[in-house]
Amino acid sequence: MLSHLGGMYTVGLTRAGIIVPIVGVLERVGAPVDMLLMRAGVPMRARADPEMLIPTASTARLLAEGARSQGIDNLGLLAGQQARIETVGLFGRLIRRSPTLGAALTEVVSHHPTFSSNGRMWLHPHGEQVEFCQAFTAMFGRFDLGWQQASHYILMLMLNIVRLAGDPTWRPAEVRLQTGESAVLRDADPLAAARITFAQPATTVTVPRAFLDHPLRRSDLNHQMSPGSLEAWKASAPPRDFVAAIIQAVEILSWERYPNVHVTAEFLGVTVRTLQRHLAEVGMTHESLVGRARFVTAAALLNETDTKILDIALDLGYSDHAHFTRAFGRWAGCSPQEYRRRCRQKLGRSSLARFA
Repeated sequence: MLSHLGGMYTVGLTRAGIIVPIVGVLERVGAPVDMLLMRAGVPMRARADPEMLIPTASTARLLAEGARSQGIDNLGLLAGQQARIETVGLFGRLIRRSPTLGAALTEVVSHHPTFSSNGRMWLHPHGEQVEFCQAFTAMFGRFDLGWQQASHYILMLMLNIVRLAGDPTWRPAEVRLQTGESAVLRDADPLAAARITFAQPATTVTVPRAFLDHPLRRSDLNHQMSPGSLEAWKASAPPRDFVAAIIQAVEILSWERYPNVHVTAEFLGVTVRTLQRHLAEVGMTHESLVGRARFVTAAALLNETDTKILDIALDLGYSDHAHFTRAFGRWAGCSPQEYRRRCRQKLGRSSLARFA
């Protein structure tokens, strides 16, 4: 979903791990998950790679499609209730390894920009309470089914994080929702004691300040990670610049097929004209981005595998060896054969240096 902020367009991207609990609920009721993912514009690879980026709007579409097709009015609520925060990927593991609730909430706020570029999360101290807040930057509308379901889903994930530090049946005294009125939410057992208000600037859960020092319950999973994996994750954060988001979208889509401009625009939830206009403003074209994605893939295959050059050309969608060689030469300044030879020479020199 595209939004306009201060003259700058942005498109929200979120780590694919966000759909794991939703897919879990849909699988348990026997829903045609692959078809629903396709309708929502979620690449199939997202099921196996929780750290890849997908449009945040695709999560809302998946919830809407799942709710309609399966007749589950409270799909977002159920998915959030049944979720374990660590299942959403590295972001969840960072939260789960925290010693106290205060530390966990600090991790949420600190690392949310690396998890999603749609909106933000923050803490607002208020007397003896702390307000745990989340707001989407871009939504189709407060009363859109998908965004309502997404808001309910995020609310339950937030509630689950707080419950890690105490009674798993704890209920907040006050909840505010960014989306519109919902009978489903008013009737939800986890919110039975809460005062609920809708159409607010942010989704908010009030937490007693004293809870912040409570230790998190022990987990049966290992949440350790190497410094290298954390740095790589941070480096792959979703961009908030629109053109950078287009570039990243083309790279994501290129894992399964090399997209035409209509596929990329649909994936991002924008018009072809909007996409092309913003690329033109920085001297780029969609075709050049697809060529760049092809080059990155080809360079990796030439450097890291012994795959025949003709096979690489055909896999990348080129009609023959000659077309691939000319295209590769424009990017690399040399032929694929020469590029592979130079990579092998460089690797050989590095190996010798280690034993010198």
